[in-house]
Amino acid sequence: MIYMPNGWLGNYAYFRARLDAQKDAVVDLDTGVHYTYGDLEDRANRLAHVLAGFGVGKGDRVAFLSRNRVELIDGYFATGKLGAILVPYNARLSAQELGQLMASETPKVLCYEDVFAQNAAALVGSSPVEHFVVLGDTPNGDHPAYDGLLAQADSSFVSCDTLELEDIHLIIHTGGTTGLPKGGLVSHRSEVFNSFNEICTWSLGHTDSAVILLPLFHTGGWNLLTLPLLHVGGTIYINRTYDPKVALEVIQREKTTCLFGAATIFRMMVEQLEFAGADLSSLRWIMAGAAPTPINIMEEFWRKGIKFVLGYGMTEAGPNNLSTPAQFVPQDVVEAKFASVGKPMYLSLVKLIDDDGNEVTTADTPGELLWSGPQIFSGYWGNPGETGQTLVDGWVHTGDMATFDADGFYYIVGRKKNMFISGGENVFPPEIESALYDLDAVRECCVFGVPDEKWGEVGKAVVSLKPGKTVTKEEILATLNGKLARYKIPRYITFVDDVPKNNVGKIVVKQVTDLYGEPRD
Repeated sequence: MIYMPNGWLGNYAYFRARLDAQKDAVVDLDTGVHYTYGDLEDRANRLAHVLAGFGVGKGDRVAFLSRNRVELIDGYFATGKLGAILVPYNARLSAQELGQLMASETPKVLCYEDVFAQNAAALVGSSPVEHFVVLGDTPNGDHPAYDGLLAQADSSFVSCDTLELEDIHLIIHTGGTTGLPKGGLVSHRSEVFNSFNEICTWSLGHTDSAVILLPLFHTGGWNLLTLPLLHVGGTIYINRTYDPKVALEVIQREKTTCLFGAATIFRMMVEQLEFAGADLSSLRWIMAGAAPTPINIMEEFWRKGIKFVLGYGMTEAGPNNLSTPAQFVPQDVVEAKFASVGKPMYLSLVKLIDDDGNEVTTADTPGELLWSGPQIFSGYWGNPGETGQTLVDGWVHTGDMATFDADGFYYIVGRKKNMFISGGENVFPPEIESALYDLDAVRECCVFGVPDEKWGEVGKAVVSLKPGKTVTKEEILATLNGKLARYKIPRYITFVDDVPKNNVGKIVVKQVTDLYGEPRD
């Protein structure tokens, strides 16, 4: 009998395999290979033995530079078994950026996909990495092939008996809109309770399945919906690169039940010729996060009879904190509260505070959104200053401004630092962006404040248009007049081909303002 007093996340595949080893856990859409829960447990034990042979022990970092592949799932469970820390790096970072992060986080091992071999080569000798492994079955020079190492490895059970819930299991990097991203420390406790929150809030079960649309170097890739579905015994479908046509095909063929993504991802989906005839009726709900989603995108799915709702989260806070519980909310309420990011999830604690730190208890009154509960992060790697500013007395200060209505639904009104003041009035860009999205021609937009001699600041909108659509500045202003107070209507409008976004499709305000921050059209 195997005794595991503190196995935690590394042994979740073992526990699932003990219940049903032959159940499909992960399906690789690029190779067509199905991996059962028994396969995941076997692969995790083998990788754990390989890593232990490289000298990896409790607290050591193991890095991955890869798109969505089963090896990342192996890495998740194997590091958990050893008490080590998994560090999935953003595959879009340059070798220089990766080197700077690695100099601080000091991973012992880097497992990389062959398409990133050039960056890996640049890190040899210039980073603290001691062992390089290339994913797949083909070695790269003196870097051994992952498949070969696993095939030769011991498959006996591995577990870290000294592991505790507060031990760190993941370093997930935040957006990094200014400078290098910060490494958010995610504990076993955070991961356990985040999955518990999702399973309870969304009624997830072993019959649920999802195409994973977000990258596994992002908190959304892991937590929406990879980890909760693997914990509850469901099935996930992964592929190297998001392809909206493939996603539509898989949803219909496999009758998947849940879907999470960002506005840009769903925009690409509805723009496919195949979307009009796609039967997506197997989906219990679709949820969007990371950035505001225009109502015209939501309406495309509503017309197919699917509950498309919004959610809210951030790496530091769980990441999942707010969502409209689609299974409990009728469609008329979904549509009436389309702009809401929902209600607090099962065990999440929430409050709003004003500028003086007092709790906001009145509906429809903006305040900074704070989170606490068992799902929050543990701080930033090697950055006590930033940790102290974000995590105060057990509460994560998000920097997001929010309100709640009389029914307990929350609304994000803007970022505290992105709010601007025009003529003494507080202006929150999301309200203006929402009005702009009502125009059929508008594809994407970003609003921010720019200097003005008379009013202090005035609004500027950076707008991209849908293919084949046209609209003038004058037409936009005429539409907004009467919908918004005069001080909220942008003084300047710049038309661009594409609004800058990050790797999950979220518009990056800092990049937009750096490029278009002058007070002119």
